[in-house]
Amino acid sequence: MSATSTSTRSGWVKYLALLVLAAGGLGGGLFLAGQSPNPPPGSSAEQSPTDGSAQTSPQRFPLTAADAPDTLEAPVLAADATGRAYAAWASRTGDNERTLFLARSEPGRAFDAPKIVARSGVFKSVSQMKGKTVTRELRMVPHLSAFGQTLQLAWTETLPGGTGVRTVATKSEDNGGTFAPLIPLHQGTGARPTFTAFTSGPDGALLGSWLDNRNGAQQCYAAVRRPGQTTFDPELVVHSGDDAKGVCPCCPTAALLTTDGTAYVAFRNVANGFRDIAIGVKKAGATGFDLHLVVPPTWEFNGCPHDGPSLARVGDTLHVVWMDARTGSQRCYHASAKLADMVFTARELHPGAIGTQGNAKLFLDAAGTLHAVWEESMGQEAPPEGGHRHEPVAPKPGGGGGRAVMYRALPTGATQFGEARAVAPKPGAFQTRPAVAVTSQGDVLVAWNELDEAGKAVIVTRLGAIGGK
Repeated sequence: MSATSTSTRSGWVKYLALLVLAAGGLGGGLFLAGQSPNPPPGSSAEQSPTDGSAQTSPQRFPLTAADAPDTLEAPVLAADATGRAYAAWASRTGDNERTLFLARSEPGRAFDAPKIVARSGVFKSVSQMKGKTVTRELRMVPHLSAFGQTLQLAWTETLPGGTGVRTVATKSEDNGGTFAPLIPLHQGTGARPTFTAFTSGPDGALLGSWLDNRNGAQQCYAAVRRPGQTTFDPELVVHSGDDAKGVCPCCPTAALLTTDGTAYVAFRNVANGFRDIAIGVKKAGATGFDLHLVVPPTWEFNGCPHDGPSLARVGDTLHVVWMDARTGSQRCYHASAKLADMVFTARELHPGAIGTQGNAKLFLDAAGTLHAVWEESMGQEAPPEGGHRHEPVAPKPGGGGGRAVMYRALPTGATQFGEARAVAPKPGAFQTRPAVAVTSQGDVLVAWNELDEAGKAVIVTRLGAIGGK
């Protein structure tokens, strides 16, 4: 990764990867439901109740040694109308295997031992960039969404024979016990979905977004499954990039559906060397997306930040959070705009903080409170390595410092976020890629990946009354 100035480069953290626990064994099958007969690491919670007792926070679900250097997979959360909560994550469980896990929590209770939902082979994408061959593994990148008592789950899997990948969606009507047949999100031949997002709307509609290099450049796509349909409509290009040269190729997208059927897709654009957030808007019945810029050209950068936006709608206002390093250090920003004009006002999400920040996420609860989580460094970070990278390098835990997951809430009717606080800081550990969800009882759940000297794990905690109440 390289930047346009020395000060910008100094904001990026590059460390050597850590090898820890022994990797899990191989397994078979592409779509399963139920408890694994021989669960690999990650299939039970270390030092956490799984007998239905009240949750003692945090719960730790160990991952494998192969997961330690992976900084792109991330846990996800959802909660249904009954107050049940769900957590999902993917793990590298074999030389040619990734496994998707799902854990469930009854209202106010601990998460149970996770079940295996799917296994997939490992697809390696090979492309040319500036005369060099670039090889990278595509992840499963699960997504959860719940409406009523229906749980929606999506992920990316390798096609039989390793000929390609597809992103699929399924649903469960029995609290994650069984799942419906898989539905592909895309129809186009040669689709290569990466950096995906997925959400459900209040009327049962579904929206998926992703980056796809089927046309020789990473372009932003989206597809909608309308209420009552069993398949997704043909995918549309949200934005092909300036002169069809693509958008920022390695940042996750974000997707949002609203009650009037409008689809919003956010992504990091590339325009004249600037890598800023843009949002595509498709109103119900429209044939394509209109493009809106969140900020004017702001962050000039030549590299892959691997850090995308997140969206939420509160009444007639659209909210977005993201990271950029316009000041020379990675900072998270929050912007909002009235839907009628899409003119955004931006500000730092946690002004005055000393540490670098990243991977911000939003969640709107039923009471109208907007919840935000992100990661923030706890001490001095090492200087970066130069050069362009298609995947970030895993941090090295221990020796002080580290990164902590942070939390703030914007209560309904308020104009400013409340106090920012660390969720469960752990000196020397690196907490990354957080997710947040809120149950119908108002419990705030936060999950993240944590790498420390004991290894890597998915952590899930219940904040209870901290959520801005």
